[in-house]
Amino acid sequence: MGAWLTSVFAVSPAFLAGVVVVGFFGFVVSATFGIGGVVLLIPMLSQVLPPAQAVAVSAPVMLVNNLGKTWVYRRHVDRRALLLVAALAVPTAFVAALFTAHLDDRVILLSVAGLILLSVVVERARARPTRFSDGALLLWGLVTGAISGLCGAAGPPTAIGLRGYGLTRESFVATVAVFAVLLQLAKLPAYLVTDVLPQRLWPLCALLGVTAAVAVAVGPPLLRRVPEVAFKHGVDALLVISAGWLILDVVRR
Repeated sequence: MGAWLTSVFAVSPAFLAGVVVVGFFGFVVSATFGIGGVVLLIPMLSQVLPPAQAVAVSAPVMLVNNLGKTWVYRRHVDRRALLLVAALAVPTAFVAALFTAHLDDRVILLSVAGLILLSVVVERARARPTRFSDGALLLWGLVTGAISGLCGAAGPPTAIGLRGYGLTRESFVATVAVFAVLLQLAKLPAYLVTDVLPQRLWPLCALLGVTAAVAVAVGPPLLRRVPEVAFKHGVDALLVISAGWLILDVVRR
């Protein structure tokens, strides 16, 4: 059984179980707060896959996750904010994704670690967002698209831009979800063309995609039973540990 699982999913059964648990937790956080899904998943995947492949595997998984969130929050999407942030971000994400395979592993790992730490800062400072005009949000999309294509995660910069644009919590989560769908659809062809996402990893993507879908369905009701302050502290601690692990990995390399 163990050998069969390894041959199908390209990772050991023990690691597969661990990554499913971590992925589920990350997507529960994402379904509730709008960001956080892959900033936990990519660090774990990078322990057994080249960082570029860990980034690529996250794309179809996030596509499934955000399609679910889009359906749940579909009535709250801010179309103007979505158009502004996506106009430059989507084509930029495609171009940047073409270069992911050529990036040094250490650059990818450090970039993801930086995004993880930024996500903690953004969440803590969300009550005092920087105000974004239409023009600023349009240009910020360019930055977000580049980060998403190269590093696989664009939650923190997306949060900075859309929160600064003044969206409500529901509109923020909904608009982030649709924006993320557009980014993943733009990046996936680039990852496939450059073979950063080889066919042998598709079963792993499918399994994590199912995990992401389940997290969207059952995550928010589960979180209502957990004290909000304790939950946020726990998430922050886990994020900081993940970032530290990535930095240590870079040092070891």
